[in-house]
Amino acid sequence: MRVTKFLAKAALKARLSGAKRRFQMVNIGACDGVLFDDVTPWLHRIPHARAILVEPIPHNQKRLRANYTDTGRFIIEPVAVTKSKGTITVHTFDAAALEAGTLPIEFIGCSSVTDTNLMSGKNAWGQADANFDKFAPHLRDIEVPSETLQTLLDRNGITHIDAFLVDCEGADWIVFEQLDLEGYRPGMIKVEVGALPAAEIGQVVVKLKTAGYQVGFQAEDIWAFA
Repeated sequence: MRVTKFLAKAALKARLSGAKRRFQMVNIGACDGVLFDDVTPWLHRIPHARAILVEPIPHNQKRLRANYTDTGRFIIEPVAVTKSKGTITVHTFDAAALEAGTLPIEFIGCSSVTDTNLMSGKNAWGQADANFDKFAPHLRDIEVPSETLQTLLDRNGITHIDAFLVDCEGADWIVFEQLDLEGYRPGMIKVEVGALPAAEIGQVVVKLKTAGYQVGFQAEDIWAFA
């Protein structure tokens, strides 16, 4: 698979070159950096790798830090990425219910600022699901700080990006639209599009193709390589 080849090559290059130019990942919607994630764990296999891990949900932040303990290499940004600075309401699930196993573990990664994912009842596990009434009492709305993507990158001194990942349960285009592809030119990009309307999926593809990326679909994700 091309993803594995890209990351393995990055790991080999890092071993040979040391810390001269560190591999750098930006992951928007990092969750805990492990569950249902085949890419972020490579940070432990690529020597000297650094990452900006953006995750607005408090209980996910705790799990994320436990999985990526090196605070010098792995920066956790506890914010949502939006078009302007401020605060935003995020739909999520009760942390205690998640940790107790009352809810399916995959729900840990289903928080959203939009109404297009499962919390809206329009998608998987929605109102048509026989178990929806069991899940609905555990829905929660929380307020989290929000920043623009460029503000986050500038604050952390990001001048290059090797891998850029977006998994924001319906807010993916809001994030990806802000990325300066010409300026950063990530070698690998993944954008989750499963909760996006068709028009926004098209905009993701057009942006990538216009920038000269090789684009492919796998399940609910778009993968692109420079």
